[in-house]
Amino acid sequence: GCPPPPSPPVDFLQLSGLAIMVPSGQIRALDRSEWPAGASLSDSDIDALHQARHADPFAVLGCHSWGAGAAMPARWVVRIWHRSLERDWETEGKQVLIRLRPLGASEAATVLAPTRRCPWLYEAVLEGLPQGACLEALGETPWIYEVEITDGNVCHRIFDAYALGRAPLLTEEEVDQFQSGIFPGVADTLGCHVLKGPGGVVGLALAVWAPNAAAVSVVGDWNGWDGRACPMRRICRSTGGGFTGLWELFLPFGPSLGDVPLGNHYGYQIRTPHGDSSVRIDPFAQEFEAPPHDLTSAPHTCSSKVSTCDDAFRENPYSWGDEAWMRERERLGRCGLITQQPMSIYEAHLPSWRRTEQGGFLSYRDLAPLLVQHLQNLNFTHVELIGLAHHPYYGSWGYQVAGYYACYSLLGSPDDFKFLVDTLHRGGIGVIMDFVPAHFCKDACSFASFDGTPTFEYEDPREGEQKDWGTKVFNFRKNEVRSFLLGSVLFWAERYHVDGFRFDAVSSMLYRNFCSTEGFKREGEWIKNEHGGNANLEAISFLRDLNRVVHQRHPGVVTIAEESHAWGGVTWEESDHHGGLGFDLKWDMGWMNDTLTYLELAPTSRPSRHGKLTCRQLHAERWVCPLSHDEVTHSKGSLVEKMGKHGGMEFYDRLRLLSALVGYQVGSVGRPLLFMGSEFAQGSEWKCRQSLDWHEGEQPPRRQFCTWLSDLLAVYRHHPPLHAGDAGRGLGASDDSFEWVESNKDACVLAFVRRWRRERPVLVIVNFGSQEHRNYTFCAPHYGEWEVLLNSDDGRYGGRGAGPGNLARVRTSQGGREGWSDSLSLDMPGPGCVLLLGPERPDDCRASGSQGHLNGVAGTLKNGRETDENMYCDDAWEYGCSDGAMGM
Repeated sequence: GCPPPPSPPVDFLQLSGLAIMVPSGQIRALDRSEWPAGASLSDSDIDALHQARHADPFAVLGCHSWGAGAAMPARWVVRIWHRSLERDWETEGKQVLIRLRPLGASEAATVLAPTRRCPWLYEAVLEGLPQGACLEALGETPWIYEVEITDGNVCHRIFDAYALGRAPLLTEEEVDQFQSGIFPGVADTLGCHVLKGPGGVVGLALAVWAPNAAAVSVVGDWNGWDGRACPMRRICRSTGGGFTGLWELFLPFGPSLGDVPLGNHYGYQIRTPHGDSSVRIDPFAQEFEAPPHDLTSAPHTCSSKVSTCDDAFRENPYSWGDEAWMRERERLGRCGLITQQPMSIYEAHLPSWRRTEQGGFLSYRDLAPLLVQHLQNLNFTHVELIGLAHHPYYGSWGYQVAGYYACYSLLGSPDDFKFLVDTLHRGGIGVIMDFVPAHFCKDACSFASFDGTPTFEYEDPREGEQKDWGTKVFNFRKNEVRSFLLGSVLFWAERYHVDGFRFDAVSSMLYRNFCSTEGFKREGEWIKNEHGGNANLEAISFLRDLNRVVHQRHPGVVTIAEESHAWGGVTWEESDHHGGLGFDLKWDMGWMNDTLTYLELAPTSRPSRHGKLTCRQLHAERWVCPLSHDEVTHSKGSLVEKMGKHGGMEFYDRLRLLSALVGYQVGSVGRPLLFMGSEFAQGSEWKCRQSLDWHEGEQPPRRQFCTWLSDLLAVYRHHPPLHAGDAGRGLGASDDSFEWVESNKDACVLAFVRRWRRERPVLVIVNFGSQEHRNYTFCAPHYGEWEVLLNSDDGRYGGRGAGPGNLARVRTSQGGREGWSDSLSLDMPGPGCVLLLGPERPDDCRASGSQGHLNGVAGTLKNGRETDENMYCDDAWEYGCSDGAMGM
């Protein structure tokens, strides 16, 4: 026997053998003088192999039948191509041998000696095999051949990768799905995966899409990054022979998993149609090397890694403990109840959320218990993680992605990230991923111009590049690109149990003339669609497919669009709305911008801009009300700095105004989202290269603000009127879940009631002015006794104590203003927010009145939209998916 060494040097790559079917009999290797003409590999083929430009290595390497006929016995030509054969072993007193033996048998092998043709290549012509024998044929006894280098005592096995026959790894059905644009299993088919091959050998199955490459080779730590070592083969159609654009190779390493170089770096050496070559990452890689120590600039390289955590193929996958969470999520999704659940979102960038005392990074596992405890203390239901997919440049925050199937390696392995998600789920916290489907990193360490031509991106730079961001734009016309992106989303949902996806920059996908700095590109800088409009029709169809497939395969997984250009129907189905895209939720960028613009003003200037608070189309979509990272960076200041920044307010007054803002946010139509640091009113804006200023959170006023936020989110979770009615859309939705009660621009006061079925209603009153209003009278939507749930000015929250305290009770009086039958009077803190819980059996004590003559409103409110000069347009038919946008 000749057992493999436990840890061979890189020169001796552990490969497997070839299973061939032959009956027992006399087998011999012909002397070179007996070889038929043409049996030895041609010089041109050898040159192509040595230059890593051979387009079809399987046609010339491995084992092939040769010259069988009626008057000639069957012969086999064996050509062994391997990096370990570069040296002339015979001159060093060693032999290269082929051993043929029955698979699984203990009997001695037949030993044959191949002939050295040139460095890397040994050849043999075998005789004694039955006529018509081939790899796929059924014989009496299965045999394998192995190659070894030996001096008679010590040997190293070499199992040729090209000895495994020409049967493709990918099936015709898998190729069809990949080329159809919807391939749910693409993550387990393309990329790099551990696999057991013929004869029980364990190795790596690699497949990549490079449709215009002249040749592709697998390179990595195990073969010295030498492009000659492992040339891949084209996958062609069985009928017609057409090239599919896919390349594949199975690299066997040995009889056990321990022989596979798990954790090694690898990539693809691609020879372009122009004749040059470069090493590129694997776009489907599930792990990447950690970024370099210097994070201030983009790295020159970013190698893929052979994943140690590929659950689809390893014997002991990660053991999840969130079964109850996943079952309940699916149940709510199948019942159509997922959007009625409370969803308060904490947006976090993990590398800068918390660090060690020395400024070092905490791993996913280190962060897990800290993050869960923090979110539970604050009563958030979900965390949205930005910068989660692997990105080469730290300073991009994760918005210039290179690894769409890999978590950010700076913080740990895929198993470490699974542990984080698992811990969050067991703590009752959902996980939302910030996903970037519109554009990708264009640096050399990504996959731009992957095969030497625009592969994943549009060819014309007017379509294929976002110059404002320095990124490439995905080509949504190509079904293979659609399969890549859709497969990535499904991969994160399946492999990592992600509960939702916030899709970044959806507007840049929908509008062919999108420009982040000027709104829209100038003429000549973009290309119209086939109908002459500015809508990107292929991106629209992709988003519809994406939402449909995600919801079908993963009921309960939520999709959220960050769409900033007022496209109509984002959260509608196409059958219900002309521009319907099928998302569950949409970020209300108008709410965020208008509200913050209003609150940045000096108190005396706010009345003239009061319409910014009342101009929402409340039920045109299902909303998220974000106070996101976009608003606390790039010299914009922190949230607390924004409060009255044009009015010279003191910190305490800014903190009181911020308390009113988050109360207004939580009470409004839409799911509240708050970026990290804002929960304790961090004084400076976010800086991604350092931890949050956690020491500030220990200061009494900020601790009390945290208490206000925690109590506020607890009320939000406990009372369905604050969240369940947000699932409605359409003209009649606001009648059920939202009603304006007060809009006094001079006093900077707003009030509205939230309802849900027969639950006790919640009245939300907000004073954004600096003055306290004594005995302020509101129109009462229901008569009877109201209970004060929360008052932001309560001493518990660091307030001055104005207005009724928590749990106080207030009764209505008969006779209201402007046609209302009943009224409610209380002292209103300024600034401040008060939430009151309405009477039991609200349908029996509903007051009569009209919202058409609210105090101080310049125009009338219809479906939650004020008809005055301050309203912003959220009308699809003018700016979104209209006939004009489509070009029809």
